[in-house]
Amino acid sequence: MATIKDFKELEIWQVAHELHKEILSISRTTSLSRDFSLRHQVERSAGSGMDNIAEGFGRGSRLEFIHFLSIAKASITETQSQLIRIRDKEYINPDRFDHLNNIAQKAVNKIAAFMQYLNKSQYKGQKFMNRKEPNNTKLQTPNNLNEKIVNTNTAAKPLGAYPHARRAGDLLFLSGIGSRSAKDNSIPGLELDAEGNIIKYDIEAECHSVFANVKAVLEASGSSWDKMIDVTVFLTNMKKDFPTYNKIYGEYFESVQACRTTVEVKSLPTPIAIELKVIATI
Repeated sequence: MATIKDFKELEIWQVAHELHKEILSISRTTSLSRDFSLRHQVERSAGSGMDNIAEGFGRGSRLEFIHFLSIAKASITETQSQLIRIRDKEYINPDRFDHLNNIAQKAVNKIAAFMQYLNKSQYKGQKFMNRKEPNNTKLQTPNNLNEKIVNTNTAAKPLGAYPHARRAGDLLFLSGIGSRSAKDNSIPGLELDAEGNIIKYDIEAECHSVFANVKAVLEASGSSWDKMIDVTVFLTNMKKDFPTYNKIYGEYFESVQACRTTVEVKSLPTPIAIELKVIATI
C-alpha cells in the first residue's frame, strides 16, 4: 500500500468501479430504467462501494481506511441483495445476474482480504508515519514503577474516570472498549429516532470499528494485536448478532488464538451493540 499514490491504482477500487459501470448499464438499457426507486437504490449502493474505498485511502490512516473499507464492503453486499430483486422482477436474465453478482462477490472478497492484510500490517498510514508514538497518547506512572496508565486519542474517549488501559508488570488490562469513533464519537451504521431509540444498527460495521479501537489502544500501550491472551465480548443481541460477529471475529483472531468469553447483556452505556474487554501481554 505504501507504494500506491492514487486510489485508482487499488485493485479493490477498480473492481468496485467495474461493478458500478455495469449497474449504470442495466439501469439505462433495461426495464430497470423505469423502476425509479430500485434504480436509484442500486446506483447509490454501488457508487457508495467505490466512493468509500477512495475516501478511506484518502484519510491517510490505516485504522480509518479499515473503517471505510467495512462500509464499502457492506454497500456492495447491499448491491448484491438489490441485484436479486432486479432479477426477481425479470429486469435482467439469470446469466446477466450471475455476471453482475460475480463481480460484486469478487469485490467483497478482495475488500475482506485487504482488510485482513491491513489489520496485520505495522504500517500506520501517512497521517502517522512520522510519529514515534500514537497521537496524543498519555502515559501516567503510579507509585509502582512497573505499572503504567494509558490514555490515547486514537480510540474513543472513556465515558468515566477510568483509563483506556493499565499495565501491571508484563500484563496489559484494557477497559471495556466499544465501537464509537475516536474522531467524532459516532457509532457506525447506527440510526436513532428523535427520542434516542435505536431504529437500525449494523453489527458488521460495529465489529470492524471496535476491533480497530482495541488495536489502537494496544499499540498506544506498547503492545500489539497478536499479544492478546484473553478477550471478553459483550453483545446486546446474542441470537441476532452472534453469527455475524463470530464470522468476523474469526477473520481477525484466527492467528491470535486468545481465550474468549461471549456474553449477552441487556444494554451498554451507549447505544452500541458490542464491547470488548481485553487482557494482553507487553
